[in-house]
Amino acid sequence: MEMMRDWVKTLPLTGEDHTVGAASTAPNGGMRVGIIQFSGPAPHEAAKTPVGVGSEGSLTGNLGELQKDIDWHEANYIQGATYIATGLNWAGVMFQFSPPTRKKVLIILTDGALNDPTALTTAKTALTAKGVETFGVVVRKAAAHTKVDLEAEASLKP
Repeated sequence: MEMMRDWVKTLPLTGEDHTVGAASTAPNGGMRVGIIQFSGPAPHEAAKTPVGVGSEGSLTGNLGELQKDIDWHEANYIQGATYIATGLNWAGVMFQFSPPTRKKVLIILTDGALNDPTALTTAKTALTAKGVETFGVVVRKAAAHTKVDLEAEASLKP
């Protein structure tokens, strides 16, 4: 999570908190960010920051809210299988609260193969229809690609 903490500090954020929703005018230019975990022992488990903490699971351009989100996700880290469909569906909801003219990008970070790769195509198609560009990044566990890394990379390709 330290990498995420360092990364968000470098982003050109709008400065707007999560409550602006689709009314965001991006007065300073910049971007808003949302964080969702999508793993666990069951297909329908995912986690976003709860009500009352940081961005409350929404897009935000406020660094303080993002830092609270990262703190919450670090303290409530989900381990287990990687089911992507629920996380992507939540991302779709999150992007509904972004102005239609704003560029939308989803970066998926995973350290293992997806347990529901057939659901990826449907979920990604729905996001693409909403104007969301999706990128997948496999975080390798070793200096060289392992069989698990290669399977994860293959599962991110619809």
